[in-house]
Amino acid sequence: MKKIWATVAILVVAVGIYFLENKNSAPPAPSATSVGNSQNDSTAPAATQNSAMAPVAATAIATTAPNDLSARAASPNPPATTDATPNLPPPTVLDNARVAIHNYNAAFGENPVGNNVEITAALMGKNPKQINFINSESGLHVNANGEMVDGYGTPLFFHQLSGQEMEIRSAGEDRKLWTFDDQVTR
Repeated sequence: MKKIWATVAILVVAVGIYFLENKNSAPPAPSATSVGNSQNDSTAPAATQNSAMAPVAATAIATTAPNDLSARAASPNPPATTDATPNLPPPTVLDNARVAIHNYNAAFGENPVGNNVEITAALMGKNPKQINFINSESGLHVNANGEMVDGYGTPLFFHQLSGQEMEIRSAGEDRKLWTFDDQVTR
């Protein structure tokens, strides 16, 4: 009986996340060429990396949507940072950096390599497909040195664990790496 309730709870959370992600976006009207053609169905939602739950949404949608990663990536010409840029909590920004790395891995079969500047450049379109995985809506920002910064404005530390796994470290509120308040994700 506990398994049934656990399954129901997971489904309720997944449906809630879906509706929260899509509450402000109405699906586009189907064009004459897409009516009756399931491959070109423009009403299928696209996964985004704008939330901490994007991998869940991407998994659910990847089975029904075409395998076009450019639809899930940020615009090649991201808008300039403005006052309209959301001010997300630092843990969310860190998780969105993790999602960007995972989306890059899904597109190329490996993680970007190098220091922060090189990884940020690869995520911003300096890659073979010129896909931009960073957008301002996800709270991901790049400083004047070309480094991706955490929610506190401190450059992130990327540690490649393997070709498929990367540790991302935020210095935390004290803005010093390797202290008790560091935040880490993989």
